[in-house]
Amino acid sequence: MTNKSKPTIGGAKVSRRKILKNTLLGATVLATPAYMRPAWAQGKKLIIANSGGQMGESKRTALYDPFTKKTGIEIITVAGNDFAKIKLQVENDAVEWDIVDVGHAALPRANELGLFEKIDESIVDWKNVIKKAQNPYAVGGTMYAGGIGHTTARLKAPKTWPEFFDAKNFPGRRGLRTRVNDTLELAAMGSGVHPSEVFPIDVERAFKALDKIKPDVSHFISATSQTVSLIAQDETDFTFTYTNRVKGQQDAGVPMDFSFNQLICGVAWTGMLRGSKNKDASMQFLDFMLEADQQAALSNLSYSGATNVDAVPMINPEVAKWLPDAGSKDNCFTDAEWWGKNLEELTIRYKEWMLA
Repeated sequence: MTNKSKPTIGGAKVSRRKILKNTLLGATVLATPAYMRPAWAQGKKLIIANSGGQMGESKRTALYDPFTKKTGIEIITVAGNDFAKIKLQVENDAVEWDIVDVGHAALPRANELGLFEKIDESIVDWKNVIKKAQNPYAVGGTMYAGGIGHTTARLKAPKTWPEFFDAKNFPGRRGLRTRVNDTLELAAMGSGVHPSEVFPIDVERAFKALDKIKPDVSHFISATSQTVSLIAQDETDFTFTYTNRVKGQQDAGVPMDFSFNQLICGVAWTGMLRGSKNKDASMQFLDFMLEADQQAALSNLSYSGATNVDAVPMINPEVAKWLPDAGSKDNCFTDAEWWGKNLEELTIRYKEWMLA
């Protein structure tokens, strides 16, 4: 087979991205949107699995509905992007979702198992996207920051992870996630490890710290939304949660605050499941979510960090106060490669620990 050269329009070589965005998408009239409604888009639907909650609502407003308006492609969302379900669909050739959101630590394992379709760089434009948010099999749509969320209604709240693990001086009900990633990071810091030195994680040290705090854990939390709803309902006092979740509760009048000390930072990834029948539409969406306008709109709604540098100046200054500094040595940036090698084994160990 001979190498394919780039097609030409008017004698000039153009990429497939240009063709899809301009020719197929009908950009033949000045001032028309970049995404129109080509024939291949008519009647198409994309099913996207995300984490739901406030982030899901923000994505609906900033990404899903605008994409549908420009392309005519309907987006249906499913809350509960469980890794085991992703794996089961692909391995059994029974793919129901087109696009899924996954956490920073889960992506290397997903890539190792071949769960995602390779990013089509003739459609997806990495220009101005930070390197930490570029992957051959997924796009980093946002940066997240996790830390200590706590009630302000009563009690002296811990502001650092050593304080979180000091139940004697900071009494109260703790909440921990049911997933091992993020939990081991905060346990390592709780044992006294500096955020910049968490990786590679001293697993035994982290589990000893967890043993120490376990009697004070009131809830092991699976759904992200519950990290704040349990505080709002006075069922727990301090949990690992995210900046955007706490800000949403504050806006609703809930007496809750967030500590910006010793954040756990990472990239929230989005990829197309291998086996989806909607490759072109999926890749168009992945490209769309990286555009500066959409990134800024999502940050302003969700209080999550943008990965396209051109979006940063468009973010509301009041929102910017809540966004993470991934480069700060006082924060821990999750090592996705380390988790890719250890996630499966440590997930089993952590589940056994929770049940013991």
